[in-house]
Amino acid sequence: MNWQQLEYFKTVAETQNFTSAANLLSVTQPALSKAISKLEEELNVPLFEKKGRNIRLTRFGDMFLIRANAAIREINEGVKELQDIINPMAGTVSVSSLYTIGTHFIPSIISDFLKESPNTKFEFGIESTSNILNGLKAGKFDLGFYDEFGDIKEYEEIESIPIKNEELVIIVPKNHHLADKREVLLKDLKEESFVFFSEGIKGKMCSIFKSAGFIPKVSMKPSESSMVVTGFVSAGLGISIVPDTPNLITDGLSVLRIKEPYCYRTVHMGWLKNGYMIPSAKIFKDFVIEVSSKIDI
Repeated sequence: MNWQQLEYFKTVAETQNFTSAANLLSVTQPALSKAISKLEEELNVPLFEKKGRNIRLTRFGDMFLIRANAAIREINEGVKELQDIINPMAGTVSVSSLYTIGTHFIPSIISDFLKESPNTKFEFGIESTSNILNGLKAGKFDLGFYDEFGDIKEYEEIESIPIKNEELVIIVPKNHHLADKREVLLKDLKEESFVFFSEGIKGKMCSIFKSAGFIPKVSMKPSESSMVVTGFVSAGLGISIVPDTPNLITDGLSVLRIKEPYCYRTVHMGWLKNGYMIPSAKIFKDFVIEVSSKIDI
């Protein structure tokens, strides 16, 4: 059974005449009759019976027409859905990012993009860096936004480019002995316990700490959520290094700039290197690249 047979059956059922149906379908009557006969053989029931010079559906045909119409309708809706998705001016772009990127940078860049392409739609999700990379590999979404990742070489299928740098700052509880300072040297944090925001920042900062002559004490594992990290810090479970972003919640916290060395995290955008990318996603990707080229990263 195939799509063509269902279309032929539906048209014959509607016209109740093989000649009329053949004309509508632009096929010969013998070819149409043969297709219907083959369908009846496959179903092992008669779908039509003669009624004078015309034909009509049998009770089996009536039953099957309901299902055939539903199948044709579903397929047509599926085709339309796919056409809408790949429409370069009105497609649906699927994006995933880290929490901190997704709560300030992504909304801002999408808002700017929609001023130029107002009919584009977005599907958006929050994931960890590893889940984003695995999702890109599996084709779950078009574009991913994440920070540094130590095992990025394991993801050769992913094309990844830096799009912006964000300064890293120290957050401490209000009752911490450093809370009244505006900036701090990294080497002065040797005795502190840290709650890290992400694996990427943890790996990068451990390397920087090592060059400063010590390995930081880690009291909590990365959570990929600044909200969780700030909660732990305000509760006195450690201090942390986080991106200085507009959505950084500072209730119960003090924010200190790192005087030396200058520390930052790099936000990357990635996609499946040899995978198919719908036109609207490609347009958005190029837009992000263009915007990032104007930013001093």
